Amino acid sequence: MRPQTDRAQAAILRAVAAIAAPFGARVVIEELRVRDWASLTLTGTRHELDVRLDGVGAAAALAAVGERLAHETISIAGQIVAEAVVEPGTADDEGVAMTICALVIND
Repeated sequence: MRPQTDRAQAAILRAVAAIAAPFGARVVIEELRVRDWASLTLTGTRHELDVRLDGVGAAAALAAVGERLAHETISIAGQIVAEAVVEPGTADDEGVAMTICALVIND
């Protein structure tokens, strides 16, 4: 995996953790996937991050992450998060699952 990919995923996960923390939810990483992406004029990567939010406020945290992540400014040197979408997953007594789909383009 390329170092820039690690930075992008880490930055996205930090943003999710910052949004979820006030609700008492903790981020648990399930699986991280990345693939190269390119248009005629831009290059970058598409990321899929499967995570769980555990804790008392997990459901409220999921709603906040879904609402705020697309508008959050996520700083990554030399890259721009062009798009971030949260797809809610299953919920159980311990927390909720979600997949974060993000397009990160090279600056």
